[in-house]
Amino acid sequence: MTKKTKSLVVVMAVTAMMLAACSGNGNNNGEQATAKPEATGNTNGNAGADKQEEPVTIKVLAQFGRADLTENEKAFFQKVNEALNIDFQLVIPPSSGYAEQLQLTLISGDVPDVVFFPSEQDEMFINAVRDGAVIPINSYLENSENLKNYSYEHSWEALKTMRDDNIYGVPRTSITRNDGFMVRKDWLDKLSIEIPADNEVTLDQFNEILRAFTFDDPDQDGKQDTYGVGSYVDANKVLLPVLVSELGHYGWQKSTDGSYPFMLPEYDAQSDVYKNILLYTQKLYAEGILDPDSPLNDSAAASERFKQGVTGVIRGFAGHVNAQEKVLKEIDPQAELTYLFVKGPEGKVQGTGYGTGIWGVWAVTAESEHPEKAIQAFDYMLSEEGWDYLYNGIEGVDYKLVNNEKVYNPDISRGIATSIMRRHNAPEFFLDPTKFTKEELDRVSPWVDKAVATVVTSMDKGYVPPAAREPQYMDYKLTWDELTTKIMLGDLPIDQLDKARADWYKNGGEQYLKEMNEYIQSLEN
Repeated sequence: MTKKTKSLVVVMAVTAMMLAACSGNGNNNGEQATAKPEATGNTNGNAGADKQEEPVTIKVLAQFGRADLTENEKAFFQKVNEALNIDFQLVIPPSSGYAEQLQLTLISGDVPDVVFFPSEQDEMFINAVRDGAVIPINSYLENSENLKNYSYEHSWEALKTMRDDNIYGVPRTSITRNDGFMVRKDWLDKLSIEIPADNEVTLDQFNEILRAFTFDDPDQDGKQDTYGVGSYVDANKVLLPVLVSELGHYGWQKSTDGSYPFMLPEYDAQSDVYKNILLYTQKLYAEGILDPDSPLNDSAAASERFKQGVTGVIRGFAGHVNAQEKVLKEIDPQAELTYLFVKGPEGKVQGTGYGTGIWGVWAVTAESEHPEKAIQAFDYMLSEEGWDYLYNGIEGVDYKLVNNEKVYNPDISRGIATSIMRRHNAPEFFLDPTKFTKEELDRVSPWVDKAVATVVTSMDKGYVPPAAREPQYMDYKLTWDELTTKIMLGDLPIDQLDKARADWYKNGGEQYLKEMNEYIQSLEN
């Protein structure tokens, strides 16, 4: 056992004892999951791997729900190992204790080749970059065409942590979507409401559906006990408006009045977009169309109200329609769902895509003896061959071919492998071929494709200006959230928005806008 391995084992043992003391019981103590490469064999596109050499070990500290690999997961990593002549080893601590494990690993001074960070804005990631524990990967990306082709350009910008040209990690991509609404199709049918074949409705048509679901007894039980739409509060207890992009809000975009080159509707006194967003939700709440429990519900509670037939419309991901429908049918066998997009002011479907397109970061550490191999592994997973294994699975393990059609093993799922890497332009990734019939895929795929195709990217790219971390700004942000929620609930008149904006500018907003505009302009240049 090498010195590095001994140190890693010590770190894992210490973490296991700490977690056992906290939780009392745990059956996942940071096990090492590995699929050993075969010594011989044809790899069918092995990226030039030399099978005469000893495999290069790449240890990866990762965050997943479990440490033990299923047989099909082992088979996937075996393919990666064979293609590159490596030994890709996952070190997976308990998911609930990952932050502690990560911190202990970093301060041990002896870390794996690759470490997973939950976010590019994670304080531990930023500190690791500053301390030199994480290294730039620019030179290794030069020959990584798959990583470059299948990751968002702005994801790479976000990983320039020190705001220079150095890139400090591989993005685990989150595909940006413009989610629409799940809608009770059986209610539509009972009320004789037809929807367009393209599942796109105007604002007036959407309003008609919401009113009918509220006042026309869509479940035909003779009671006034349903609501058109449900919403919920976020983690900060802020009520989410019913419509946002559908009323012309596309995040940070070029300003219309010139006071700043770029502006967000919330802070634009010359625009009525944000005012209309608040007023729309206020109107639905006042008329009893918006579920009155919305200001108290979190997302799980709102989803439960939808499942129980209290609300008929809820915003959600199109890829979840089938699973949601199956749950509904357990309660009401006649229940059916469809999916709707609401056209915006321009007469077409558009929705804001926020953030950096990153769902975690794979960072190469200064301890890695073969950083190029680590990057090759992630690049291979997005190659044609690697992606086929990752998404479709492996013949003879995940599926068998019957009349040239894939028939999946009903006892397997795609699991850990599909949580490592994603292609940014592959929305089909969301539709697990092991869980969908062909008919179900044919129904849902167009909705998922549209959700991805209609995204308008906010120009801030997920950047958080330093001004946002100033105490004065943070304190007023709480006040802002409270005021805007009260306006939506009708507890404050809409003209209070003007005063709230003026106070926002006085409490750090001016500096926030300055810094955000400087950042966006730097990307433009």
